[in-house]
Amino acid sequence: LATFNGFSFPQNEVELGELLLSLNYLPSAGRLNVDIIRAKQLLQTDVSQGSDPFVKIQLVHGLKLVKTKKTSFLRGTIDPFYNESFSFKVPQEELENASLVFTVFGHNMKSSNDFIGRIVIGQYSSGPSESNHWRRMLNTHRTAVEQWHSLRSRAECDRVSPASLEVT
Repeated sequence: LATFNGFSFPQNEVELGELLLSLNYLPSAGRLNVDIIRAKQLLQTDVSQGSDPFVKIQLVHGLKLVKTKKTSFLRGTIDPFYNESFSFKVPQEELENASLVFTVFGHNMKSSNDFIGRIVIGQYSSGPSESNHWRRMLNTHRTAVEQWHSLRSRAECDRVSPASLEVT
């Protein structure tokens, strides 16, 4: 049982998958750059044809959703390679109040997209590894910091991260 911010974390009973991210902050430009590199072993949401996963990235400032961006969705894979880059405008004085919410969905034509997993990195990080990644980025301006993250359930993120409650 791991603990973080006073919450205890059972190790995920169900493995939801992992996400490889790179974060980089450019203070002079006030830009937070995010690379969604790849995911692996994502929970399969559609057993008949595999998942068509995509990642939604949401910038939350304090408790206000500021911006939403999405990767493309990749058909029929649970190990997608994205290599997609996104840039968010975050002035340096607002950086300490920023959170990035990464949610992986299975694209679904017929109904709403299927939630696979989520992590939050930033002011309201959803766990110790997310918190560590954010700290490493803050300490190494202008250098991309890459790290794998285990996806968490929506309930787990909502419990520990107020930013998770602000997004869909």
